Amino acid sequence: MTTEDGPPQGYIEPITAWCVEYVDPREPDVGSHQVGAFTTEAEAEKLLLRLQAEGFFTELQINLVPVHRRVEDWEWDR
Repeated sequence: MTTEDGPPQGYIEPITAWCVEYVDPREPDVGSHQVGAFTTEAEAEKLLLRLQAEGFFTELQINLVPVHRRVEDWEWDR
């Protein structure tokens, strides 16, 4: 789809999820694991800082994920 086509009928903007994730150094090939997901970056940051303060066993990161309701909406936003 191009920008000239316009959004699909019934298009709904995606919501944003802020996911706190890590890669287990013991299993790097497995990929990332989610500890939690939030609707605000501030809450994700709070969890990240809390887990770091508690000595979480590996490095944490925050991943921004747009969450779509329909494939058509996702296609439009690609």
